[in-house]
Amino acid sequence: MKLMEWSDQLDVGVQEMNHQHQDLLDLMNTLYEGNNEGKSFEELLPTLSKLKEYTIRHFKEEEEYMESIKFDGLASHKIIHEQLLNRFAQEEEKIIESKKFPDSFFGFLKVWLSAHIKGIDMKYGMHNLGKIAG
Repeated sequence: MKLMEWSDQLDVGVQEMNHQHQDLLDLMNTLYEGNNEGKSFEELLPTLSKLKEYTIRHFKEEEEYMESIKFDGLASHKIIHEQLLNRFAQEEEKIIESKKFPDSFFGFLKVWLSAHIKGIDMKYGMHNLGKIAG
């Protein structure tokens, strides 16, 4: 069973960002499914690292994209990205210390991806399409 499925509700109207969001979702699902299948902490750790690295790269590229379209919400979006990365780091620290992936971590990932895309990322997609200002 997957943590979350891609749907049209997650489409921000920017193909490259959609592709990256789908990649993030795939990594989250790989981690979730591996944990549910009983894979060891050591087997799952590289996927956690890959998710972190990909997230950092995605946020950087997303911010560059928002800058390129002169999105007025860029400054606040950067703050949200920083908060998410800080929370991810806190979760990662707990995981490494306990050598297990708690359900709360997967809850965080699901809320992060769905709420962030639907609530925050949609704004730059709409801006790009000329439907809203900043």
